[in-house]
Amino acid sequence: MKHVIAFDISMGKSYMVVYNALKKCQLEKEIAHNRPGFMDLKKLIDDLIEGYDEQPHIVFESTGVYSRTLERFMQENNYSYCLLNPLEAKLQCDSLRIHKTDRSDAHRLALTHFTHERRIETDSNDVYRQLKRLSRHYSELDDELSVTRSRLHKVVQETFPELENIFTTKSELFLNVVQLYPHPDLVLNHSKTIIKNRILANTNKRMAVNKAEEK
Repeated sequence: MKHVIAFDISMGKSYMVVYNALKKCQLEKEIAHNRPGFMDLKKLIDDLIEGYDEQPHIVFESTGVYSRTLERFMQENNYSYCLLNPLEAKLQCDSLRIHKTDRSDAHRLALTHFTHERRIETDSNDVYRQLKRLSRHYSELDDELSVTRSRLHKVVQETFPELENIFTTKSELFLNVVQLYPHPDLVLNHSKTIIKNRILANTNKRMAVNKAEEK
């Protein structure tokens, strides 16, 4: 390989380094994840391709939503690249004795690229690429949902813990009832008929009246 370009990605920007075949850093700079920033990056990559008749090796770490913008740029311009998961990047980069700074991760990714075999992401078909994006998005949403449910559980345990014994905590009905009656004192303010009707009105399922009365 003649050149390696590595990125340390953060929100809305990346710190980029360019290394040559002698493992010497030729360029390091910050690029914004916007149109002007990506135009400059494209010119840099295309100039290296034209000058050396070879695409530089490109490597960066998958950081969820932050890295997706850079990944999309690579795909739209048909650049091959190596996308590392965070654990893989840490295990490979920890072997280098480089003083840890905010900008050292890009240097570590570039230097370890000379000694590690990394899987190259190519321009896969649109359906497969979309499935991968959806899968990552689903995982992120699922993680957020787990955190939200945990927080809700702690709050309900302090205010109205009996609700979790009456309703399935993952159901829409449970969430609706928590909003209607976040504290048992609110239940005492309504008659049995009003409570039953409010439960029936806040479920999409065709709950039988006697079932609602049991609740």
